[in-house]
Amino acid sequence: MESPESAERLDLRAGARVRILSATPEAKAKSLPPESLAERTATFVETDLAPVGARPGPARRRRERRPRRRRPPERPAGGARARPAPAAGRGCRMGSFLPTPRQLAWQDLEFGMFCHFGVNTFTGREWGDGSEDPAIFRPERLDCGQWARAARRAGMRYAMLTAKHHDGFCLWPTATTEHCVRSSPWRGGRGDVVRDFVGACRAEGVRPGLYCSPWDRNAACYPDPQAYSAFYLAQLRELCSGYGPLAEIWFDGAGSEGYRYDWPSIMKVVRELQPEAVVFNMGDPDIRWGCNESGYGSPDLWTVVDASRWETVWGEADLTPPGVYMPAEMDTTISRAGWFWHEGAGDRIKGLDELLGIYYRSVGHGANLLLNLAPNRDGLLEEAEVERAAALGEAVRRRFGAPLGSAGPGVGALEVHLPEPVLAARFEAMEDLSQGETVLEWVLEAQVGHHRHGRAWHRLAEGRALGHKRLGDFAPIAARRFRLWAPRSRGPARLRGLRIFGVE
Repeated sequence: MESPESAERLDLRAGARVRILSATPEAKAKSLPPESLAERTATFVETDLAPVGARPGPARRRRERRPRRRRPPERPAGGARARPAPAAGRGCRMGSFLPTPRQLAWQDLEFGMFCHFGVNTFTGREWGDGSEDPAIFRPERLDCGQWARAARRAGMRYAMLTAKHHDGFCLWPTATTEHCVRSSPWRGGRGDVVRDFVGACRAEGVRPGLYCSPWDRNAACYPDPQAYSAFYLAQLRELCSGYGPLAEIWFDGAGSEGYRYDWPSIMKVVRELQPEAVVFNMGDPDIRWGCNESGYGSPDLWTVVDASRWETVWGEADLTPPGVYMPAEMDTTISRAGWFWHEGAGDRIKGLDELLGIYYRSVGHGANLLLNLAPNRDGLLEEAEVERAAALGEAVRRRFGAPLGSAGPGVGALEVHLPEPVLAARFEAMEDLSQGETVLEWVLEAQVGHHRHGRAWHRLAEGRALGHKRLGDFAPIAARRFRLWAPRSRGPARLRGLRIFGVE
């Protein structure tokens, strides 16, 4: 294995020794990161990455890569969310495409709250069929301020609301259908949950986002794609133009297998009215689903993935085909009862240790985490869930709130130098993704020993994907120097930061 010094020499050698990766001519002409999935496919000029001292291999000829067609979502059994299905073949392969500013800003949010709320809250179902009477929706004590305060207390920086779930019931007084809050006796038909939600979030410094299901089991026009397209676009225009800036627009793939939505028109509305919002999962997405509803991200959760296999890890032997910059969002529930509130489920809340493990394996693996807390029929979060989320936030702050030392940004390697040896037990490492994902392997070490007997570097942690953030614990060690470096990288290994933390 190469040392940090030889790895740096490898990166800085002549052009024949590194892979040269460039954006499309159109993106260069605009001097902006490519915006569409097609434009984010690059043209490669690549040569063999030879070891130091070896003769450079012959340059491969320039070739253009086109994005592969994604399969439509498939509906799973048992009511789980459907996502774009992976194509058959080898493991996913890594590209070098640049992120957009909205993707980078969204990744820095890291931790968010999901609120599933609607007529299902009053029926006890997870998926409504669209036949529900709007009169059942009566959250007489609705307090979105309580939701937002709970999110802030837990350390969540954004929050998502199911403005419309698969049952088609709209939590805002839409002009497109009577199946909405306007037809409810709640607040005399003048209530607007979406407005209350976004206002409460902004008051607490939490960025709001909205979920609007493409699948609609109530809309009479749904069987006619052309008619439903106009219907759905009108709903999106209301949400995207009437409630201020949004952090994220959530398109759930459940129930949509085989249906042809007008994605070009849908994306045009979102991009024009909410240019800073990331789009989840469908259309021309900015972020992808994390492949499960447990919240556990892969140990090597790459940010740049093969365009046709978003959820798989690329193979080590072949790193050259096209891909796309597509951060992952993990989602899971704080209660085992389901996504919506269910009566008598107070004893089914996940324990703190389990939730902390989810945080380590989502945010700590480079993904964002959406943790669902479901409001009850009064329009309030259950206090036990609020307290458990707060305990999670406190546990994270206790572990990662006060570093012993930090370093960064830098290229190739980062070192934390402390005045004297200190007992350390955990770390936070971040890659600088502004120029794309470049680190292919990383190592964290501590230097121990006395000067007269020599000092040795002890390996504390290692991995392949570094990405937005890597969190980890290691056996406590007393040291004053800690080093993060990249034995393998695609070009210069750009590192955003290293922070070292003590024992609790």
